[in-house]
Amino acid sequence: MVVERWYDASVSAPAQAPRARLIKAAEDHFRRFGYKGTTVDDITGEAATGKGSFYLHFDSKEQAYLAVVEASMERFLERAAEALRGEGTAPERLRALVSVTVEHYGDDEFLRSSMFGGGKLVDGEVARRAAEIQRGRIRGLLGETLAGGQSEGTIRAELDVDATAAILFEVGWAVVRTELEGASQISLGAALDALNDMIGLGLQPRETPGDVKPASRRRFLGRA
Repeated sequence: MVVERWYDASVSAPAQAPRARLIKAAEDHFRRFGYKGTTVDDITGEAATGKGSFYLHFDSKEQAYLAVVEASMERFLERAAEALRGEGTAPERLRALVSVTVEHYGDDEFLRSSMFGGGKLVDGEVARRAAEIQRGRIRGLLGETLAGGQSEGTIRAELDVDATAAILFEVGWAVVRTELEGASQISLGAALDALNDMIGLGLQPRETPGDVKPASRRRFLGRA
C-alpha cells in the first residue's frame, strides 16, 4: 500500500513559511488538547493566518494532523538513521534501532497515541491513517538495513527484503509496545535475546555443517 505524505518538502520557499507556521501551531494544539479538542480556528489563530491560508495547504483538519505526524516522524527518523549509521553489522544496527524506538516513543505521547490509538490525543480513522504512515516509514528503514546487510554478507542473500521487513516490524513492534505499556514481565534486553533466538538467527547466512561450532554463532541482534 502506498502511503501519502502530506509534508511536502518540494513546496516553494514563499509558500512554505505559512505552511510551516500552520504545522507548528497544529502540533502545539494537537499535543495539548488532542485531535477532537482542536479546531481549525485554534490552528489558524495561533499561526496568525486565515482559514483561506489553512485550506490552501490542507483539505481538512485530518490532513493537517497527518502532516504533523509526518513532521514528528522526521524527528524520530533522524535519530533512527543515526543509530543505523553506527558501527557494527546490520544485525547490530537493527538492535540499536529497537532501543532508539523504545526511548523515542516512550518520550513522545503524540506519536505513541497516533500509533497505538486508545489514547486521549487521537482515535478512530485518524489514528488508523497516522499509524499507517508510521508503519510504512519504519518498515522502509528496516528494509534498507536488511538490504545493506545482504550486501555486507551478514543477512541471507535469498531473503525477500520487503516481506522480512514487514514481519520484523510486526514482531519487533509487539516487543516495543509491551515495553512502552509497562506490561512486560522481562527486561527489554531479555526480550530482544528471545526475539533473536526465535527469528534473528534465521536471517543470517547459513553455515556449512561443521564449519562453525554452535557456541560461536553470532546472534542476530548483536550479542555474542
